[in-house]
Amino acid sequence: MALQLILIRHAETVANVQRRWVGWNDTPLTDRGLAQAEAVARRLAAEVSDAVALYTSPLPRARRTAEAIGQALGLDPVPLDGLREINFGDMDGVTLEEMKTLYPDLYERWRDRMNVEFTWPGGESRSGFFRRVEATCRDILARHSQGTVLIVAHGGTLRAMLACLLPEQMSQWWGYELGHCTLTRVRVEDGQPALIALNDASHLPLPSP
Repeated sequence: MALQLILIRHAETVANVQRRWVGWNDTPLTDRGLAQAEAVARRLAAEVSDAVALYTSPLPRARRTAEAIGQALGLDPVPLDGLREINFGDMDGVTLEEMKTLYPDLYERWRDRMNVEFTWPGGESRSGFFRRVEATCRDILARHSQGTVLIVAHGGTLRAMLACLLPEQMSQWWGYELGHCTLTRVRVEDGQPALIALNDASHLPLPSP
């Protein structure tokens, strides 16, 4: 028996387009994001026949994406606080360029991806974030042993989850490319996770020229 995890980043938001850090605050989906959510829902409805659960971050941008998927699959999204994005604290709403210009020391510390003790002012540390996501990942794995489990969350959260599932590749945690509403599949058999597909975007509408 095997378990399949399908990891899905939420649909595109206004803050994503503006390149703003948004963690625990909200930002609406763009029109393109709404189309992405519908597209991934259609694909999952066509391909997944053994879905046993749909978990989501409780943040509205993830829940809206999960609701579209849930309607297509006949599943109610189950919110888990541990799937939230990292808390950017005082930097929530700040753009990357503003951070670089106004907080150069913080920007340089953030760029060191191996600095797991990096802490967002007024927010979370990377190490605390990783522990939170790992505990949530272990909880999900303890609940299910077969079928397909879908997880809708955020780029940072899903990268941390991949680092938990594939610890031998932990040093690559930041390098995982995870586009909005793409599919990343992990097969867990006899307790051993294996990455089957990463950032599959074949179902998504092409970006505007």
